[in-house]
Amino acid sequence: MPEIPEKLFLKSLQELVEVDKNWVPEATNGTLYLRPFMIATEAFLGVRPATKYKFVVIASPSGNYFRSGESTINIWVSDYTRAAPGGTGEAKCGGNYAASLVPTGEAFSHGYDQVMFLDAVERKWIEELGGMNLFFVFADGRILTPPLGGTILAGITRDSLISLLRDMGHEVIEDRYSIANLKRDVRSNALVEVIACGTAATVTSVGRVKSSKYNIVIGSESAGPVAKAARDKLIAIQTGEASDSFGWVMRIGNAS
Repeated sequence: MPEIPEKLFLKSLQELVEVDKNWVPEATNGTLYLRPFMIATEAFLGVRPATKYKFVVIASPSGNYFRSGESTINIWVSDYTRAAPGGTGEAKCGGNYAASLVPTGEAFSHGYDQVMFLDAVERKWIEELGGMNLFFVFADGRILTPPLGGTILAGITRDSLISLLRDMGHEVIEDRYSIANLKRDVRSNALVEVIACGTAATVTSVGRVKSSKYNIVIGSESAGPVAKAARDKLIAIQTGEASDSFGWVMRIGNAS
């Protein structure tokens, strides 16, 4: 697929928001969710890349991302794998969503909010959730997030959170972290918070990680202080209540 020029990309978002800005929900945590996407439109049947595409932006009013509305989410560890080295795991493509549908449905059937995927090779390294990246907060102040290596989406909120946490004085490390280490560190109280982040859900705490073989409770299953501070700061920047020292915000029209 061809790359969309940055100016055209930003202009498309700006023009749609100008039209649909009154659809932003008034409810707490209400947002206007923007979804740019590209789809092949060539009238052709065959196994090759298309030569014609359409670029579209959807604006959708959105409330709380999670149905439970709780301050923490619970995660089901899947036996399925979403991506393998050499594949399309790092791309924001429809195929990756398809690969997550069955395991996510399994998580929902167990009463859990999201599904956690382990690596496809050794089946022990924590990668990401069905729609969110992960951060692990340790008692000594370190914060770890799984590294990008072709199987994890380079989430915009992940990138923002790394910058925010470092700006808040935290040491953020990108390194592999196993499910066995998660169990061990929770038992020893070395791990104090697990944070999930994504565009629609922003930043949220993880209260419980469960599979068919184990049940891991994170702290008191309540929102952690690091997650809360990072979420508050990110949302304050997004809503204009705090200054944006990172150059992330593009203002459209006059602030009301």
